[in-house]
Amino acid sequence: MTRGLPPWLVAAMFVLAACAPLILALASGEPPEAVQAELGIGLGLASLALMLLQFAHSGRLETIAGRVGIDWTMRLHRSAGIALAAMVLLHPAAFLAPLLLTQPGRALDGLVRMFGAERMQSGVIALALLLVVVAASLARARVGLAYQRWRALHAALGLAAAAFAVHHALRVGLYSEAAPLRGFWLGGLALAAAALVWTWVLKPLRDGRAGWRVAAVAPLGPNYWEVALERPSRAPLPFAAGQFAWLAFGRRAPWDDNPFSIASAPGDPRLAFVIREAGDLTRTIGSLPIGSDVRVDAPHGAFVLDPRERRAVLLIAGGAGIAPILSLWRDLASRPDAGAVRLVYGAWTAERLLYREELTRTAAEKGFGLFLRVDEGPLCAGATRGILDEAILRAAMDGLDPHRTVAMVCGPTPMMLAVAASLERLGLPPAAIRYERFDYD
Repeated sequence: MTRGLPPWLVAAMFVLAACAPLILALASGEPPEAVQAELGIGLGLASLALMLLQFAHSGRLETIAGRVGIDWTMRLHRSAGIALAAMVLLHPAAFLAPLLLTQPGRALDGLVRMFGAERMQSGVIALALLLVVVAASLARARVGLAYQRWRALHAALGLAAAAFAVHHALRVGLYSEAAPLRGFWLGGLALAAAALVWTWVLKPLRDGRAGWRVAAVAPLGPNYWEVALERPSRAPLPFAAGQFAWLAFGRRAPWDDNPFSIASAPGDPRLAFVIREAGDLTRTIGSLPIGSDVRVDAPHGAFVLDPRERRAVLLIAGGAGIAPILSLWRDLASRPDAGAVRLVYGAWTAERLLYREELTRTAAEKGFGLFLRVDEGPLCAGATRGILDEAILRAAMDGLDPHRTVAMVCGPTPMMLAVAASLERLGLPPAAIRYERFDYD
């Protein structure tokens, strides 16, 4: 099983931490200000708490994110970032709320004076940095900002924004003058910095000494490669089928790594990855020197089956999404009590149906169901024409009880969303349909 706290406990801790400044402010004993002032202060306290929390749930902290999964973690990170930016923008405006409604000209003059005041400069800088971070995140793909540069910029500017925001709160905050809230802000900033130091300094140093090397690089199909890693004289990496690793080949910067799903089964001394040529790193993946160093940060992810699972398992893969599905397939094939297992696998052409011989052989030996789909070009043995639509999913579900079946789906995001909608129409409960996304642009 994956490591980490239960998702409900992580959610409760997040809500408690986000509300803690408001609770401390209420308990400070300070007499309340005017309604608009209290609203502005509350927005400031809540947004700063969210800003500091971004470092906790965006880091690779398995205690926090291990059982939540990268999908929900990154959704929360993105949504919280947008929410706190909106709250920070409303924070100064709230103090002038009555004037904004009755005398907008005077209110605008008041905002200009507020932003120009010397004692407000750290808050203005924090606001500017935060807006840059959010804008760069939302527009990264559109403006062509490289992933590695964006990660470094995102972290550095985010920490700077948090530091200026804490300085602003301690300098002008009415409630932050009290020791409990002052300690909360300073402690939160220290933990935010510690999360970055752990993620980008200590963990890379540890992972770089683990001894992983490139053992083999083999072509699988057009633009697809299998990369196998090994570390001689070391025990196999403990992981659950369906999890992924962050890989950095050679001596790359701590922020210059990428997530790849593990295709091998748990217990295999080698780690196998299916990598498609799609970017700066992967474009030269086929020329990786055998024996070259690899930094491996693993395991991560909650796209796993409970080992006590006794329901039928429906595996669905599209394109390079076969990697974690293959790990699950191989793991299930090793279990004497796997039960009903069926795999639906689609690709653009037959030559992109990777591991077809292994899948066919395992299906015959273990009695697993195998459904292959090809979009274009000649068909291969056992494949039918078309996309992964409701018709082939209905065929794969034939004879299975939808309420006693779990579906594991991996592939391009549009495909996963379409497949999930089709499975719901076929009777699977939403909680029984599992997938993880890595792309949030």
